[in-house]
Amino acid sequence: MFTELHAVAIRDGVALPRYWEQFAADGSWPRVGAPCDTAVKTTLDQLTWWAHALREARARRPYTV
Repeated sequence: MFTELHAVAIRDGVALPRYWEQFAADGSWPRVGAPCDTAVKTTLDQLTWWAHALREARARRPYTV
């Protein structure tokens, strides 16, 4: 039985198969042209959108416990 009241389902995710290939020679991440670039950017853009939406909603209508 799932009883968590404040649970949120995550439908998208970022998988990093062969993660060692995602790093540049100097150790920076992600390396230019890495296959994960698009997936990571999309996920971070979605998280940023939700963060802004929630901040605005909470400012208009504070959540009370």
